[in-house]
Amino acid sequence: MEKKTLQSFDGIDINYAITKSSRPGKPWIALIIPFGLKLEMARHFCEFFQPHYNSIVWETRSILEDSERNITENEFVLENHVRDLKDVLDKSGAKSFIMVGYCSGAGIALAAANRYPNIINNLILAHGEYTMLHDSACTTQFASEIDSLLSLAAKDEEHLNLVFEKIKGDRFEDSSNRPDGIDLPFTKKEFLRRHAANYLSYKSSDFEHLAEYVSHHTLILTGERDVQANVTSSQKIADLISNSEIYIDPEADHYGLLREDSSTMITIWNYLYEQQPIFA
Repeated sequence: MEKKTLQSFDGIDINYAITKSSRPGKPWIALIIPFGLKLEMARHFCEFFQPHYNSIVWETRSILEDSERNITENEFVLENHVRDLKDVLDKSGAKSFIMVGYCSGAGIALAAANRYPNIINNLILAHGEYTMLHDSACTTQFASEIDSLLSLAAKDEEHLNLVFEKIKGDRFEDSSNRPDGIDLPFTKKEFLRRHAANYLSYKSSDFEHLAEYVSHHTLILTGERDVQANVTSSQKIADLISNSEIYIDPEADHYGLLREDSSTMITIWNYLYEQQPIFA
């Protein structure tokens, strides 16, 4: 994993990493990780696919920035995340990608499929967070709690302080099987401030509408043990994408893409082999 930095169109540093296969001419996978995760969290994914794929991954703009800089208006609009995506992918030199959107990254992937359809070969949405808060069947208790906390934290500094003090020593669910680093956006007040502002912008997007205009063959992954993004929400997105298939893993939780040799990555591997065998 070779880590690099580029400057966005509006002057923000974007950290990204490229992992190249030892075999020349291999396809590229673009992994869109959830908001507020560090590049290192994607290491297992990149190494798993490295024998037969190049991969590229990047961190969300600004959230984990080590500064107390004020957030500018519209800094976190969906279009900016999609522009960052395109700028990062251009650095690879590749023309097209297998795009894997994970959690909130699935929402960014849907937007990218609408904005830059020609750079995507296959679309994979893994345990997507589509913030369909208007439909109780598509929202878990965990997601509702996160929505309440982040919405409150985004109101003003007083509410930010209250939320930060509340969550400082808490976990939102049983932490015994959660990868280290998942809660990083909640560990510093500056991180939480930006994370909350970003969340408000993200949840204002209509991902159902974006899904209706996706024409790529799309694999949608979900799991019955996922307490953050449930099967019903993924099924609804699958129904809206005309050329899609859904895989429901009865044993999968939300974090398979971050674990070494997980069943989630094996499912993606098998799907890609069926689409285009490249193992010769």
